[in-house]
Amino acid sequence: MLNLLPRRRHRAYVALVVGTVALAVGVNVVVFTIVNALWLRPLPVRDADRLVYCAKSNFGDSEDHPFDPRSSLLRPFRGAVAGQVDESKFGLTPVLTVQGRQVPEVAGITAGFFHLFGIPIRGRDFVPDDDLPGSAPVAIISHRVWMEDFGGRADVVGSTIAADTMTIRVIGVAPAGFDGVRKGDHVDVWIPSQLRRRLSPTSLHVWGVPLMVFGRLPPGRTLVEVEREVRANDSYHEDFALVPLADVFGSPASSTIAIDEGPAAGVAGGLALLVLIGGCLTLATLILVHYERRASELATKAALGATRRQLLGELSKELAVVAVVGTGLAMFVAQLALRAMPALSLPGGLDLGRLDLSPDWRVLSVALGATFGTCALAAWLPLVRFTRGTLARTLLAGPATTSSPATQRLRQLLLTAQVCAAVVVLASAALFVRTVLYGFGGASGFDVDRTLFVRAEVASRYGYAGDLPGFESVAARRRLRVEDALRALRGVLQVVDGQSPIGKERMSILQRPTVIVTDGGQQTLRVGWVWDADVDWLSALGVKMLVGRALRADDVRVRPSRVVVTASLANRLWPGENALGQRIATPALKGFVVGVSSDFVYGSLLEPAIGTVVTAYHADPGVVGCWVVRAADAASVVGRAEQAVRTAVPDVAWVEVQTGRDVVAQDLGRERVGAWFFSGFGLVALILGVGSVFGLVAYLAESRQREFGVRLALGATASRLMTHGLGAALVPVAVGLVIGLGLSALVAQLFTSALVGVGALDPWAYSAIAAAMLGGAALAALMAAWRLRRIAPIDALRSH
Repeated sequence: MLNLLPRRRHRAYVALVVGTVALAVGVNVVVFTIVNALWLRPLPVRDADRLVYCAKSNFGDSEDHPFDPRSSLLRPFRGAVAGQVDESKFGLTPVLTVQGRQVPEVAGITAGFFHLFGIPIRGRDFVPDDDLPGSAPVAIISHRVWMEDFGGRADVVGSTIAADTMTIRVIGVAPAGFDGVRKGDHVDVWIPSQLRRRLSPTSLHVWGVPLMVFGRLPPGRTLVEVEREVRANDSYHEDFALVPLADVFGSPASSTIAIDEGPAAGVAGGLALLVLIGGCLTLATLILVHYERRASELATKAALGATRRQLLGELSKELAVVAVVGTGLAMFVAQLALRAMPALSLPGGLDLGRLDLSPDWRVLSVALGATFGTCALAAWLPLVRFTRGTLARTLLAGPATTSSPATQRLRQLLLTAQVCAAVVVLASAALFVRTVLYGFGGASGFDVDRTLFVRAEVASRYGYAGDLPGFESVAARRRLRVEDALRALRGVLQVVDGQSPIGKERMSILQRPTVIVTDGGQQTLRVGWVWDADVDWLSALGVKMLVGRALRADDVRVRPSRVVVTASLANRLWPGENALGQRIATPALKGFVVGVSSDFVYGSLLEPAIGTVVTAYHADPGVVGCWVVRAADAASVVGRAEQAVRTAVPDVAWVEVQTGRDVVAQDLGRERVGAWFFSGFGLVALILGVGSVFGLVAYLAESRQREFGVRLALGATASRLMTHGLGAALVPVAVGLVIGLGLSALVAQLFTSALVGVGALDPWAYSAIAAAMLGGAALAALMAAWRLRRIAPIDALRSH
């Protein structure tokens, strides 16, 4: 075997090959690990393909209206449904202590939950009587809690868990590997939903708990058929949707979402494949150049009697060693990248840190297959070429530094393909980066850096309006204390009632278009409507008035209502006319326009309303208070704002504080991930692409040393040589660039819906990529030509 690794002259080659394999294969391992965690890893439930999540419908469980699995809405499931308390609605996980340790995640479920999913319980399962008001408190613990907190004791059934107001008896243990039915669940303890309501410190005592409902499709029925029957039974739930359990993700901090990112996953997989192809091309180039420099060595072995099979075997062993080392390094690179992934979040708050990103046999198979496949594909042509029997003629022909035309064409073809693959990856990354920059650069229409949104449940212990005498006055006083505390903070300029114009609550209003009637007729439009904010809400957001006046305190409860509309809506309803004084009516509003404001996004940056109507509002005291805080620097106020709320109302149930940037970042979750994710691809492609282009162009010029010597001897000037070398290098790069940009435009069409404010043919992104690739190639060619111009003609002609 050729002793490859110890040889000093081969060490740089080995390092480059191993590094190329590690980057190209590592990227693909990262992508496949995430795809494996999201879609391929089997769910720990029975018949997962028949289980669904009932999305976009409100279910509750209370004393007056207990959860009914045989309701008209759920009738098509024939009772095969169960519910789990949706903690994200209130962010209130009860405090339970197991063996002195607080368990982080508790799930309230209805009776029959484990039976629905086919989960066997050590001990006993919940029964309907456990879920009745006043029943003895019981719990089922996870296998993890059983092992870590109870030491795996066989007599764990009958043990107790401590809560704030009661002691809960353990009646069963879930099997190993079961942490919940949603991807992202890490449940430690399951309790009946009614017990979850009793443990709540809030008004859930009165109104019950919100439930997420899961069901099993009846035999012989498809998801589409059941969904159609539900809508036929109850037209009120037109937005009802069923989501396969395999596509469901959730955690206590986020609502249950459907991981419906098939097109994005396809694009990510395709780009990862392009990185692998780029790595393969880079390897082919390195191996080609390396074996060219070892042509004499291989020819000598052939002349001394080495058969082609022996040469192929020795060279294959070299590559096998490189592949093994490259695989190990690729897995190391992938693990480093996966450790950084939890800092990202996908649409709707999908936290990658809650997924099982550990490698299994699928991931390892992909890593090994990609590595050895890449090495085999990259080395096939060089191995065949440099182990031919005619290679022995090299000894007779003598050394040459000017490659044959066939070799030059092969290198140029590799260079063209490398540039093409790199450009597609870089273009995709650039489009996502441009989208995120656009989103944070004023596209929202309000001042994201000086705006803070505060929400808090400040009066939950008193129930809801009408539940207890004097509730309104108590709630009003508590809300006023919060407002005064926020205004007293250093750097705060304004505090008004209201919520963010961007968010799920706003998007839900846009699900159905609104009929808007004006003097000119009626139109059905997706229009935003702000009725739950103070008259100074627009000024707190930093939205400017363009025409007319802002709302005033004396506009509150005046009929017909005084409204402010955004400029885009005014142009749509009254094109070419003055909007001031115009009458406007919707099913829930009648008023006339007193002002026109600048545009701002309502709902989502991805699918915003075409315009917004803002009406005067008098805040009625309620359990949850919402405020818009305008500050000189919103980010610096976040921590102090939360503390101010907790100080003003010590028994506040929960507090949520977000800056305008936080709101936009959450709304652009998928786009931010695309920017980071594809930028990582782009960085790897840039390293493999530009690095390979730089090295190959330099080597192409250097390999023409004898040709340059002849040209110098015949009187060519240094400038003409540099121009000639530069042109020869840039032609294949330019061809690869043109093809790559064309392919990029086609690929971008696959995720156009994820691009906000940026087109699939964004000239800035494509221009930057073209400049980078051409600049790198030109610099490589100029450096090589500049060095070669100093060589004396006689030295160039004598060089080997």
